[in-house]
Amino acid sequence: VYVCGKDMDKNTVTVGPNEALMHTTLRADRWFWHTIPELTEPMRVLAKARSRMTEQPATVYPEENGFARVEFDEPQRAITPGQAVVLYDADTVIGGGTITEVL
Repeated sequence: VYVCGKDMDKNTVTVGPNEALMHTTLRADRWFWHTIPELTEPMRVLAKARSRMTEQPATVYPEENGFARVEFDEPQRAITPGQAVVLYDADTVIGGGTITEVL
């Protein structure tokens, strides 16, 4: 079994099989945009939600209050709140943010 979630307020840990670690969508904030001034419309990107993963096709959508939602084309393993997500255009970094929620 794997740790699939933690609830600090309730002092609980949720465990499950490897398949429970697979997700396609995340929300992030504290974005730093490198090649654009800000995200104003959906954009096709390559994205990494783990440092050792290969960049994966995704679409990033702007949301209110500085948040953005990243939707991967295929499920990704172990996307984790508190970690960084980095967006690329080929080998150029577009920007990055901090994962706040896995959807």
